[in-house]
Amino acid sequence: MKSNRRLLPVLPAMLALLFLMSIPTLAQTFRGSINGTITDPSGAVVAGAKVTAIDVATAVSRETVSSGAGEFSFSDLPLDTYTVKFQALGFQSTEVTGVQVLAGKIYTLPVKLTVAQQASTVEVSAEAVSLDTTTVTQTTTLDSKALQDVPLNGRDFTQLLGTSASFAGYNNSGSVNGTRGNQINYTIDGTDNNDLYLNVDAVNQGGISGIAGVIYPIDALDEYSLQTTGNSEAGRSPGGNLNITTKSGTNHFHGSAYYFNRNEALAVASPFVAPGTQEQPLRNQNWGGSLGGPIWRDHTFFFLTYEEQKFVIGEPNTVTEPSPAYQALALAELSKYNVQPSQVSQNILATLWDPSEIANLPAQPGNYSAPHPKAVTAITSLRR
Repeated sequence: MKSNRRLLPVLPAMLALLFLMSIPTLAQTFRGSINGTITDPSGAVVAGAKVTAIDVATAVSRETVSSGAGEFSFSDLPLDTYTVKFQALGFQSTEVTGVQVLAGKIYTLPVKLTVAQQASTVEVSAEAVSLDTTTVTQTTTLDSKALQDVPLNGRDFTQLLGTSASFAGYNNSGSVNGTRGNQINYTIDGTDNNDLYLNVDAVNQGGISGIAGVIYPIDALDEYSLQTTGNSEAGRSPGGNLNITTKSGTNHFHGSAYYFNRNEALAVASPFVAPGTQEQPLRNQNWGGSLGGPIWRDHTFFFLTYEEQKFVIGEPNTVTEPSPAYQALALAELSKYNVQPSQVSQNILATLWDPSEIANLPAQPGNYSAPHPKAVTAITSLRR
């Protein structure tokens, strides 16, 4: 009996928490949403209207009913073009076509129904909404066609940061919303894509000479979205949330094949070599293809992509290495003040550096330039 009494003060708090959790909210995700209000010719709201959203590419439909305030909402929709149908007793059926769902955006669709005079359907073409009137989120969005048309050095999607008005810098090196360069939350299809050590993008981390170390295939990107005003789902980093959405199959087969080539013959001379020096190889070959389509029409779909990248980096870059001459100077300086050298440091110097590479380097800054080209092959495959 005593234990039951102890629970009595906690019950109101628990009930209040359950009540708050039961309140429906319009959550914004890496996908998109459609919402709006249904009214009659006089401007009064229409409750209980049946609303159906149909994905044009896959014919997959979703249904809801307008609330007592005449409002409806479809959240977390796959990115595509939709047809939205409205049906209510005593009103003509209305069909709105061309509703474009974009990543991180809410398409607000006000609908006015007309009184039914005969069995017919009113078709309306949706106009592009230039402003999101539901949230304060500012989003820069590029669809798959724009992604193919924008020139990208090294086929690196992170360079699209420059398309946002909130970005200041060059390519993908700079600031979003005035924050540091590593203050962006990177996601792929809404899942984490952040490097735990550097707090930058894990996929497509910067490589050498603009060639990313790991490539996420551009042909697999359905949409690029940079949200520069945070919301509750993307509150990890103050700079904003950069999300890319992977393509999926539709009721129609679609695909691509491509080949890109970069070489030193079309590049400017390196500033680190003497004039007249023969150019070292700097080559990046990137090819692949994709294919998507139906497995079971209107129900199950597939999308596959394969990409291979081979590059040779021969451009020299002058760096400073701890040559034996430099080490001798350091040991002499320690001896001057009777400081014993660290055995750990000496072991590191003997292990991490090849003695044959640094043996004859002078004790001065910029004493080393790699003479040998480096060849790497990277293979990427993606299924969905």
